[in-house]
Amino acid sequence: MRKRTQEERILDMIKRPVPRKRVGIVHLEMVRESRTLYGMKRFQNPREAAEMVRPLCEKADREMVLVLSLNGRLEPQAVEIAAVGGISSCNVDIRSLFKHALLNNAEFVICIHNHPSGDPGPSREDEEITGRIRSAGALLGIELVDHIILGEGDAYYSFRDHGWLCGDGRFPAA
Repeated sequence: MRKRTQEERILDMIKRPVPRKRVGIVHLEMVRESRTLYGMKRFQNPREAAEMVRPLCEKADREMVLVLSLNGRLEPQAVEIAAVGGISSCNVDIRSLFKHALLNNAEFVICIHNHPSGDPGPSREDEEITGRIRSAGALLGIELVDHIILGEGDAYYSFRDHGWLCGDGRFPAA
């Protein structure tokens, strides 16, 4: 039997289409569940961002990753819990993280997660995911302003302050 070429197989598929198949019609819509009073000033430093979302994480017994969407003036537009993990780790789907930012027309994002152990020091996985988030954001035109790890009390670790993002350790000027 003669082996068919790829072109012949494609032409054959065009002549005999797959039986009717239902295709879903999708509609994406952002629904604001609630609002909180923040005051519309822009963030000046990582501590302000950490203080804004700390109440969402302070009683958590598992790691949670939050994404804070910011407009072009670095004013917060929305915050979303992007992932919930276990006691010592959390798998972050980069697509889900940026889906929130895209739906909010964000120009910048700040990623924040907690360490239930109380130690805000970054793990090797935290460093790797920061690089992946920064690279994905660069492709989408949504800059990662900072990745902040919340520890016990007021403790936090800022990748920006430690030179991982934009070297100067300051939030970019709007």
